This record gives sequence, structure tokens and C-alpha cells, in this order.
Amino acid sequence: MLQFKHSIFFKITILFVCTLLSFFAISHYFIEDHIQNENLLSEFRYNQYIITINEIMQYGGNIDLIKKYLEKMQFSPVENDIKKSLQEVNKIPSNFSGIFAKAVNTPDGIYILLETADEAILYKDQSRKSYKNFYIITLVGIILLTFVFFVVLKSLMPLKTLKEHIKQFAEGDNSNIHYNPNAKDEIGELQNEFYKSSNQIKSLNEARSLLLRSIMHELKTPITKGRIIAEMVQDTTQKQKLCSAFTRLNELINEFAKIEQISSKNYHLNKQEFLLQDLINHTKEMLLIDENTPDDPITLNAPDALIKADFDLFAIAIKNLLDNAIKYSSDGKVQVYIKNDRLYLTNKGQALQYEFKEYFKPYFKNPQKPSSQGFGLGMYIIKNTLDAQGFKFSYKHKDGVNIFIIHYCVVENYCPLK
Repeated sequence: MLQFKHSIFFKITILFVCTLLSFFAISHYFIEDHIQNENLLSEFRYNQYIITINEIMQYGGNIDLIKKYLEKMQFSPVENDIKKSLQEVNKIPSNFSGIFAKAVNTPDGIYILLETADEAILYKDQSRKSYKNFYIITLVGIILLTFVFFVVLKSLMPLKTLKEHIKQFAEGDNSNIHYNPNAKDEIGELQNEFYKSSNQIKSLNEARSLLLRSIMHELKTPITKGRIIAEMVQDTTQKQKLCSAFTRLNELINEFAKIEQISSKNYHLNKQEFLLQDLINHTKEMLLIDENTPDDPITLNAPDALIKADFDLFAIAIKNLLDNAIKYSSDGKVQVYIKNDRLYLTNKGQALQYEFKEYFKPYFKNPQKPSSQGFGLGMYIIKNTLDAQGFKFSYKHKDGVNIFIIHYCVVENYCPLK
């Protein structure tokens, strides 16, 4: 509902309703005011007519003179029920030979009945304005305002279509985006420019995906050959290390493939529950850390905790996070534990020198150490893989300890192992 209130269509509708109500109120006030003024003026004219007719008859004027006066004052003869009503009021005697004038002021106008022994003529004041035209004008104004409202809405309607196209494009679907050669207004031109931009972005994404896939495909061959040669090594220990290294290289290519799928919005999440212990063991293999080494750099304080996430993506994030934590810690150690629905990874060391969000940028490096190892993609990969799963990632530094927190990934009811 709050989002609807900020909609431009909602604002235009409210503006139209306010304008329509204001127009109607002003028209109503204008008509009522003129009707009141007309009634006051009509009362004044009524008195003036009566006085003038009395003066004409007083000074010996005849009925023809009175008729000319009434015609000059925009009176015209009419026939309606008022004539009979006036004739019933103060009926003239049968032997009356003069002129008898009767007048009445009604909302419909001033009526004057002239009676003689021979005739009775009813006159109506035609100078009174008819407010029927004012109501018609008001109605026409309302119709025009309504017409303008719908024309404006129709002109802005392509914005909704453009919004849906942008939303679909953000989700990786641009099949409904088309070029409109008949576009003449700014919205149509905007839609066409978006069509061009989306095609350029699509082409760039396809080129990037093709390049990455080509690189990964080309790397598969030397890795496979290296693995075959490693199998021929006689020394068992060396053979195992070489095979592990080539296996890890192959897994790295698969990791790059997953990251590329995330970037292009083509990766399908497969969230499931698994033990934190299994995850850490898997990341140790990815980092080529021997589980039997007496100096294990990773200390896990909650091995029985259950994590709910995409195992492969979450393992990539944890692997990069552990790798950085070990590399930049002062003692080469990392602590892993949980609290509520959060997973904590901590190491001893100095606090980050820049804002945490700066490290999420691809190829970010400390300007003071431009020759440091790595490509500056670790935190970028961590953030993107966690975002893809809906997890929040935060950081704080306390008492000489860096604390990295992954929110909402721990299942509340974890199972202890016997």
C-alpha cells in the first residue's frame, strides 16, 4: 500500500479528483451566487414595474401604452397555469371598464396579467437569465477534465510496461523487450533506448560467459594431463599431494563456473541442511589443509550445528572467508562458532582500514600494499554467494579481534551428535 501511494498514477488520480471537486465547488458557488443576485435584482425590478404601471394608469394611460412599456422591458405574452391563478385573485367586476394589472414574482420569473373587460393577457419577464446553460457548461467541463485525465493516463501507461520489462530483464529475461519504430513521445524513446541498452548488456554478458567457459574448457585439458602424470609418480606422498593439487584445480574451475552462473542469474539454489563439521571438513580439503596436521589453523567450537544453505555456494564463501582470515591473522588461527542463527568466524589482527563495503568491490586491494598476493576477489565472491542465498554479512572489531558474521544461516534446532 505504501508503494502504491508513491506511484505516479496514484498521484495523478488524486490530483484529478481534487481538480474535479474544486471545479465542481467553484461552479456551484458561482451559480448559487448569481441566482441569489438575480433574485434580489428581480425583486427590485418587480417593484419598479408595479410602480411604473400604476403611474401610467394614474396619468390616464391606456392598455396599448402599458403593452409597449412591457415589450420594451422584455416582457412577452405567454399562456400557462399562472394566468388562471391570477385571474382568480381579486376578480374584476363585470361592469369594470378600466385596466386591471396583477403581478407576481416567482422563481421562474416575473408575471404581469393585464385585464380589461374584453381581454386578459399574461406577460412574462424574458430578461431573467436561465441557469440551465451554466449547468451544461459545468457538465461539459467535468467531461473535458475526465477526458484529459484518461488521455494523460493512457500516455503514461507505457511506463508500467517499461517497469515490467526492466524487472524481467533484472531476472535475466529480455524476451518481451521489443523495439517500437512508431515511438514519438519521450516514453517511447526511453523504451527504445532501454531496448538498445539491454541488447548491449546481453551481448556483453554472452561474450563474458563465452570467454569464461572457453578459459575453463582450455584449462581442463592440462589439468587432466597433469593428473595422469601425477598418477605415475612412484613416491606415494608426493603422488598424493600432486593428485590433491590437480583435483583442487579442477574444483576451482567448477567454482568459477558457479560464480559465473550467479553473476548471470542462471544458478538454481539447492538449499539443504547439513552439519557445520562436514562443511568445515570440506573447506579444509578445498584449502589443502591436512585434517591430521597437529597445527590445525581452524578451531570449530560448534561441530554439531546444522546449517541450512546451498552447500556448494556456502562452501565457496566459507573457504574464501577462512583463507583470508588465516592469511591476515596475527597468529594464523581462526575460530568458528555459532550464536542463535548466526555463524561467527574470528581471527586476531588489526581492524579493517576501510569501510566494510569497500572490500566487496571486485579487484579491491589495499592501496598501501598494491603488490599483495591475490586478485582482490575474495570478499567480492563471499558477498555475492551469500547474497544469492539471502544471508546478511557483517563485520566488527573488538578487543583486537576481527569478527565476521553470517546471519540467518544456522538452523535454530540443531542436533547434538552422540
